[in-house]
Amino acid sequence: MRKRVNRKIAVAFAAAFVVSGCTASPRPSTLSPPPAVQLSAAGAVPAPAALPPVASGAYHMRPGDTLKLRFLFHKELDTTAEIREDGQITIPGLGDFLASGLSTEQLESNVYRRASLTYRDPQVAVVVSRPTDFRAYVGGEVRKPGFVELREGMTSLRAIFESGGFLDTAKVDHVLHVRWGEQGAYSARVVDLKRALETGDMSADVALGPNDVIFVPKTAIANADLWVRQYLIDLIPLREPTTRIDDFK
Repeated sequence: MRKRVNRKIAVAFAAAFVVSGCTASPRPSTLSPPPAVQLSAAGAVPAPAALPPVASGAYHMRPGDTLKLRFLFHKELDTTAEIREDGQITIPGLGDFLASGLSTEQLESNVYRRASLTYRDPQVAVVVSRPTDFRAYVGGEVRKPGFVELREGMTSLRAIFESGGFLDTAKVDHVLHVRWGEQGAYSARVVDLKRALETGDMSADVALGPNDVIFVPKTAIANADLWVRQYLIDLIPLREPTTRIDDFK
């Protein structure tokens, strides 16, 4: 009987916590991986890294999300944690838990099982208090250099337009696209957007992924990789992939 009553209290606690305890409730992501880019004269553009899946309305947490964990009967375990790049969080007194790719309900279940080894009826509520966002960077000869939020179908040309468009000094047929790989590696290529502007042929345009960089130069770029190493590494945010908005403020 006591366990049944505790369960009812826990359900009411979790509902009240979600309604009143979080001012920035998570929103289901509508961003899906950009479509693969068509072949152009410069070759095939690799598809951007797929974003974490979201299934049937359930928000799947990802690195950079900030979580609030509140325990009904064990306030000493309450904590706020950010999901690290390895996908895990740390709960003092309980250790590390994988959070990336899980829903809040799945994480609650995992925490409950482990905490039950030490604590009696450790009912826990998990809330994503601050979801991370995906962004790409646009720099060089554009009117408003900076970060743009990635949305479905975002391409290099659309990102440039969101950054105010080209300056008169822009070399539109030698736009540099940089994409991050694993462990800080990157690939760079030159994209010709002149045809897209003049004829509407979008075959050379590039679908953007998280942390991609679009750089519009004043002069022609002959070797993309060499140009990145010589001119861009210390000038624009070419770093290991990170999607936290606060990192760039």
